[in-house]
Amino acid sequence: MRCISRRLLVSSTIACAVLFSASVPALAQTKAQSAQAAQVEELLSKQAITELLYKYPRALDRLDRELLLSIGHPEAKVEFGKTLFPNWTAYTDWMMKAHGEMEGNNHRITNILIEVKGDTAVSESTGTATLLVKKEGRDDMYEERWMHSRYLDKWSRRNGKWGLDSRVTVMDYRRVLDVPASIVKSGYVMGPRTGRDDPSYKFFGAH
Repeated sequence: MRCISRRLLVSSTIACAVLFSASVPALAQTKAQSAQAAQVEELLSKQAITELLYKYPRALDRLDRELLLSIGHPEAKVEFGKTLFPNWTAYTDWMMKAHGEMEGNNHRITNILIEVKGDTAVSESTGTATLLVKKEGRDDMYEERWMHSRYLDKWSRRNGKWGLDSRVTVMDYRRVLDVPASIVKSGYVMGPRTGRDDPSYKFFGAH
């Protein structure tokens, strides 16, 4: 009986060892798949936020209020220099009015860095703008402005959609040059800011 019991014990031990050794690779594979899925999810989140950042200069240059509104959550707060905006709509309306009064403007977003933690994220990006504005009180003079800024943004994902929660604008460089209206008229070429009539909207819509 003792001999049989020992044999059963040995057999059971061997069986457990075989089952355990078989489960280790499966467990490792599951962990690897889980880690890979998390990495893919992080990349998808970063891409979604990146595209929202790129829509910002597009909205300003095309004077597209609807597009600019789509970037932020309604209650998103913005610190722009010394001006504080209580929500994203107030900021959008101010930007649309300011840029609508300009003779020309061009914006770029670069140097995008994003950190994602679940349904929240933070980012830093660099914005450059070239603006042509009528000099206040002067019909014969314009201001050409070069602006280099950084945007410190907080984001959140709600119902599967990323949006801006807050933005702090940090000014890195600003240059303003007076340009006579005669030079602007004779030497400057500026494309029309045609909003949603711009050819790019049909281009993307037809793709």
